[in-house]
Amino acid sequence: MCGRYHFSIEEKDLRDIVTAAERNIANQSKFAPFAGGEVYPSNSVPVITAYESKYMTWGYPSLADGRPPHINARSETAATKNTFKAAMATRRCVIPASCFYEWKALANKRQKEKYEFSMLNDDVMYMAGIYSLDNRFAILTREATPDIAEIHNRMPVVVPKDLIGDWLSGSDEVLQKAVTDLKYTPILPPDDDDQPTQMSLF
Repeated sequence: MCGRYHFSIEEKDLRDIVTAAERNIANQSKFAPFAGGEVYPSNSVPVITAYESKYMTWGYPSLADGRPPHINARSETAATKNTFKAAMATRRCVIPASCFYEWKALANKRQKEKYEFSMLNDDVMYMAGIYSLDNRFAILTREATPDIAEIHNRMPVVVPKDLIGDWLSGSDEVLQKAVTDLKYTPILPPDDDDQPTQMSLF
C-alpha cells in the first residue's frame, strides 16, 4: 500500500510541476496552491496526466454507496475491476513525490516504526496512478520486493522517468519494469498518532 508520501517544493523538478499545475488552477477553483510537505489521503496535490499537470484529490471514488474512497489500486487486477478498468484504459497519471512512507509493526505489535522510501539517487519519484472523471486519483501498488516486504508486503508502482510517456499512453509493460531498487530508513520513533489514515486499500 501507500498511505502517505512527501512532496518537497524545494526540489526544482517538483517545483516546476507545481508551477505547471497552477497554470490550470483557474479551472479548478476549489484547489488552493500547494505548499508541499507530507501528503495525506483526501489532500489535493499536483498530478501529471498525458495532457497536463493539474491538481487532483487523493482518493478514487468507490462504486459502492457509503464506501470510502480508494487510495490504492492493485496493479495486478486494476484492469479487470469494474471500479478501475475504465481509468486503466483511458485515465492514467503519475504522482510525483520526494519519497513515500510505510510503517513496520514492532515486536509488541501495538506500535509501528515509520520508514522513508526514496530513489537511490534522490531523484524525484513518479508513482503510477489512475484518476476519475472528477479528478480523484489512486496510486497503483504491487507486491513488495523481498527486502521491502520485511516492512510491508505492498509497495507503490514506481515508474522509471524515461517510461512515464509509455505508462500514460497505455503501455502495461511498464508495470514489469517498475523501479524496485529503493533506499529506506526509519525516520521517527513509534507514535500512535502518526499512523496513516486507513481508507479503502486495494
